[in-house]
Amino acid sequence: MENIQITSDGIKKNLKRIKPYNAICEYIWNGFDAGATQIEIIFEFNQIENVSSITIIDNGNGINYDELSLKFKPFNDSEKATDNNNSHHSIPHGKHGIGRFTFFTFASKAQWYTVYKDENAVNKAYSINMNCQSLNSYDVNNNNLPVVVQEETGTKVEFINVYDICPDALLKEIKNEFFWFICLYSYKNYRIYFNNEIIDFSDYIRERFNFKYESEQIKDFNITITLWNCSLGKEYSKFYFINSTGDEVYKFNTTLNNKSDGFWHSITIKSKYFNDFYFEVNSDDEINFSSNRNDKDFKELIQKITDELIRKRRSYLKKASEKYISSLIDENVYPNFEETNILDKYRRSQLDAIIESLYQAEPQIFSGLNNPQKKIFIRLLNTIMDSNDNEKEALFSLIREIIDLDEEDQKNFNEILQKTTLTNIISTIRLLEDRLAAVQALKEVVFNKKFNSYEVKHVQAIVERHFWLFGEQYHLLTAAEPDFNVALRELLAFKGKQNKTAKIDSKDANKEMDIYLIRQNRESQCFENIVVELKRPIVPLGEEQLSQVKRYMRVIKSDSRFNSPDSKWTFILVGNRFDSTGYIEGELENNKNHGESGLVYESGNHKIYVKTWSQIFEDFSVKNEYLLKKLKFKQEMWLEKHNSADEAVNDAVNNTAAV
Repeated sequence: MENIQITSDGIKKNLKRIKPYNAICEYIWNGFDAGATQIEIIFEFNQIENVSSITIIDNGNGINYDELSLKFKPFNDSEKATDNNNSHHSIPHGKHGIGRFTFFTFASKAQWYTVYKDENAVNKAYSINMNCQSLNSYDVNNNNLPVVVQEETGTKVEFINVYDICPDALLKEIKNEFFWFICLYSYKNYRIYFNNEIIDFSDYIRERFNFKYESEQIKDFNITITLWNCSLGKEYSKFYFINSTGDEVYKFNTTLNNKSDGFWHSITIKSKYFNDFYFEVNSDDEINFSSNRNDKDFKELIQKITDELIRKRRSYLKKASEKYISSLIDENVYPNFEETNILDKYRRSQLDAIIESLYQAEPQIFSGLNNPQKKIFIRLLNTIMDSNDNEKEALFSLIREIIDLDEEDQKNFNEILQKTTLTNIISTIRLLEDRLAAVQALKEVVFNKKFNSYEVKHVQAIVERHFWLFGEQYHLLTAAEPDFNVALRELLAFKGKQNKTAKIDSKDANKEMDIYLIRQNRESQCFENIVVELKRPIVPLGEEQLSQVKRYMRVIKSDSRFNSPDSKWTFILVGNRFDSTGYIEGELENNKNHGESGLVYESGNHKIYVKTWSQIFEDFSVKNEYLLKKLKFKQEMWLEKHNSADEAVNDAVNNTAAV
């Protein structure tokens, strides 16, 4: 029995912060530190399906009996730690001399069986036993010497009377701990087996690409950049330098750590240049004749890779900034913009541009903010939209006081902001111009009697490409005369419940709607459905036409799949004029107490409106009045720009405002 120079309670007190899964990972690292390329984790279960024992087997060099006292007697010390540059090498990983004691966090006993090669290249084996009640002592083969064996070198450690270990949770911990190491050094054929199945780490790689770089003197820099899907845990984003035999000789951090941006990366660089390279930083009076970090070739290499990383990061942050804005909307901390107001759409695009630019310049600005802080900061940025230049400068000065942006970040942010502002102004003007052109074409189609326009061929052809006339951010589910069975299938697909054979039980199931739109309201999480019934310009609107829409509504009401609690339905009947019977006017009068223009029916989540094209066009003018006046756009009731309805339709469906 050999004793360790500390009590068992002292060991446990020193290691009380070690978690069971972390402890098991340390035993796996011990195998790689011992030169293993393959680690196996095997479980045994008791009668109630709980883990009773865990065995970890490696094919490393084993524990040399003559060095046993160096590995087991010292506490919080290890021969691995004698390498002052341990943080600059992936292997050996262990350095504190505590890994062998940590089994007490999840098991009562540990038994090692190890095979090593002695100084005469003879394979010998012996065993070691430790008990969690007496961590300050270990038993070696009942004091017998190692025996000669034919087995290959390696170590098997079995943990007995295991408690509180879940295999799935352990697997997740192992994957998070080792993915970077296994993936970066896949050429060494490192493997970890979990209950006889090899662990696949490939899903941690977001992107990987290789390129060669040649300096004036060196011709064989083989560089691999790996971008990860998650944090590397205790490992920073680093450069890994590999010599011509494939051994890692050094590693150090890149300059893109601690940016709070999720841009996790690793770079391996293989070259014979590193066979005899001095990585330590020299003092001013130290002379070194080896290649070192002061070499021009080395500095150019690091700069070349850093430039490529910055380029990749810029692309990554562009996508990340868009996702961040989406998360702000989901968290209800983003300002509310009226979707049907084109000025609000412009203001929204401006705020998006500012946040995207600021996020790309310095993601740390947004890290650690709670929702109230986000809301205050974003509304502060939003005030820039309506500020004059002096007020903008004052706001940005305040931001610079709050946020530690360096000179380059500030310059980039201001340049990007100015550029995106101009771009958004131009795109907004173009959108409004093309929307006006579509409205003018539709006016010709519905008002010019000489065109003899048809419902489907002309009116519907324009509306189904410009359905923003009835609401922004809608999704066109069906057009071109779909029946209700088709509408139901499209609705289910939109909600993620696709059923290609779905049918409704109604005698009117084959009735055909002109336009069916849907959107999901972010605030209320409600599905808003719009059914538009269009009439040929020469057909006046009366009881017959309204009765048709009411039949549509009854079909919708008859099937529960159309009427989930989170669904609202709006039916709109549109034509040039009302007939002479006064029927529509009477329905409007009966419902005027609701205070909604054009409303002729309301029951629960169902509404019916009757509108003329003149009202539709007037609504468009009112919603966009500010920009129409500001940009001095002119509108007329209808313009004779086309020679036929077909020509007007062709222009309208092919301009950039078409959805």
